[in-house]
Amino acid sequence: MSIKGTLLFIFIYHIIVSNVLAQKSDELLRIDSFGTNPGNICMFLYQNKTVNDTLLKPLVVVLHGCSQTAKDVGELTGWNKLSDINDFMVMYPQQKFSNNPNSCFNWFRGSDVNKGKGEGESVFQMITYMIEHYPIDKNRIFITGLSAGAAMSVALMATHPQTFSAGAIFAGGAYKIVTNQAASFNAMIGNKDITCYELAKRVVMQNVDYKGKYPKMIIYQGLSDPIVNHRNARLIINQWTTVCGADTFPDKTDTCFKNISDITRYSFLDKKSDTCVLYYEIKHLGHRLLIKPGESNEEGGKTGLFGVDKGYHSTYQTAIDFGLIK
Repeated sequence: MSIKGTLLFIFIYHIIVSNVLAQKSDELLRIDSFGTNPGNICMFLYQNKTVNDTLLKPLVVVLHGCSQTAKDVGELTGWNKLSDINDFMVMYPQQKFSNNPNSCFNWFRGSDVNKGKGEGESVFQMITYMIEHYPIDKNRIFITGLSAGAAMSVALMATHPQTFSAGAIFAGGAYKIVTNQAASFNAMIGNKDITCYELAKRVVMQNVDYKGKYPKMIIYQGLSDPIVNHRNARLIINQWTTVCGADTFPDKTDTCFKNISDITRYSFLDKKSDTCVLYYEIKHLGHRLLIKPGESNEEGGKTGLFGVDKGYHSTYQTAIDFGLIK
């Protein structure tokens, strides 16, 4: 090879290596072999930049909404930034077009939300993989999602209550309010009237012998959401408080939460006076997350189709409610 050819080779090699390193530092790591994957979905991982890898780390599982990818929801929410600052790990399941052309998790299908089945089981296998291959604190695993991802998060909390400490649901729905796609639209617009007993039964029947504590449920819902009606939040509250043996009426109400007039936080306590449900009710909010772009530790996320800046970073508050902020 001539000197000119050698220099060209070195130049191209340098560019390729630089691009690979950039992808490793800026993009998510895809894990292809994590189990039998009965739901046929993808697994992505964000490895935070904390040097100390000897300590056990909390894990946050983040499920995207319809028409999104793992990368999209990571940028929207700002979880990766918080991971770097507070030393926890973030894992992103991602839907495939072949499963759902709208990239929605199939929260409405029994074969994907029953324990040990479909997409829900695939997500659980991802968590198991994380525990086996990374220093994960098994007592500090959390799950969160938007819209269809929120409904699937509720399903995982229902089928594997012993796995999660808490979950945060943004514009989601109660567990198994429908079991087929045809009925999902009526559920989303709030045309479901189900008793507390029946709602709770659908959760309890997934683990008949389970006597342990159910994870704390955190709910965010906009009162102006045209996609997921706010009545769905009440169904989740009724389902989860009943499962936890709590009253369906709040024990504490914080109006103008964090000095923001549009946000009211309701707290529901179980018989041991522990918070089992937190409900953030937001006026003048559609099918979006509340985020607060900025450089400080308390700021982050990205505005756009699914994110709006109201001076409140819901991901940061969720991290506080999860107990992740140092």
